[in-house]
Amino acid sequence: MREVRRILFIRTDRIGDVLMNLPAIRLLRQTFPKAWLTLLLDRSVAGLLKDHPDIDELMAVDAEKLAHSGRDRWNLIRQIRKAGFDLAVVSNPDKFFHSLVFLAGIPCRLGYKRKWGFLLNQTIADRKDSAEAHEIDLNLRLAGLASDKTWDGRLTIPVDRAASRRVESLMTDQGIGIQDILLIHAGTSNPEKRWPLEKFVGLSEAAQSWGNFTVILIGGEEEKSVSDEIRRRTTSGGRLVDWTGLLSLQELAALIHHRSVRALVSSDSGPVHIAWMSGTPVVALYAKNVTGSNPLRWGPRGPGNEVIFKPLSEITSEEVWSAVRRVVPKDRTR
Repeated sequence: MREVRRILFIRTDRIGDVLMNLPAIRLLRQTFPKAWLTLLLDRSVAGLLKDHPDIDELMAVDAEKLAHSGRDRWNLIRQIRKAGFDLAVVSNPDKFFHSLVFLAGIPCRLGYKRKWGFLLNQTIADRKDSAEAHEIDLNLRLAGLASDKTWDGRLTIPVDRAASRRVESLMTDQGIGIQDILLIHAGTSNPEKRWPLEKFVGLSEAAQSWGNFTVILIGGEEEKSVSDEIRRRTTSGGRLVDWTGLLSLQELAALIHHRSVRALVSSDSGPVHIAWMSGTPVVALYAKNVTGSNPLRWGPRGPGNEVIFKPLSEITSEEVWSAVRRVVPKDRTR
């Protein structure tokens, strides 16, 4: 392979999909330590990876707008061509992105053998519809086309100092001191992956009454109605705080990293991946028989986490509460 001075890595979908490419990006950083590495991603995710040590530049786009705007596409092609990249890795197969790296004249173009994969010059079979391997391993396999090294296992989710101060300020304003915190994320992008609300209510009440936790509900603005309903139905009278729609992605990452947070409970979602990659224990609920919800492919990795993989209607609040008690350190310290 010719000398690589500038690398373009493309992944423009949701939080978890992007984060599970961090090992592949790390492998490229190990292989080309002096190269300039640019990550092209959706603007909605960009704040989460600001100041990431393996990424020199975030090129944020509006992926939905890009899909429908010829002008924006040509402007991006011109921008990429002007940057003079030597190597491109297209992690999510897409006809436009394959055309982009070809028309931008990038000499080494890696990706999957589908959706106009003939425009690339090194490809591997796309097995992304199977559960034969974890998503991280599939992404490493792709980056491995440009590397003779082995990923060193390092995973980093940056914590922004200003975001951490904002979280501390919110805690002070709401009287949350040195307390054990359980985060609950009740929303999902796919309603079929959502655990029933009444079971989240049962978990919240158990955490407050039996576990003496302060429960913080988290999620995006679009999930506010779900958290509102949990808060309305909860009758334990304990410590329940609703921060749904209140935090930026940087602030969410800072909260998940916070010394008082003991665990996160969530259905299959982006916050699951922020948490386990940050070292915060996770109890993740995966819906059996729902497309794209197989934890063998998409679940958290490493010790200290628990995955419950069943039809969601069969998962009880008591079962999840027992899992929380197992993943939270006995002395409740990091």
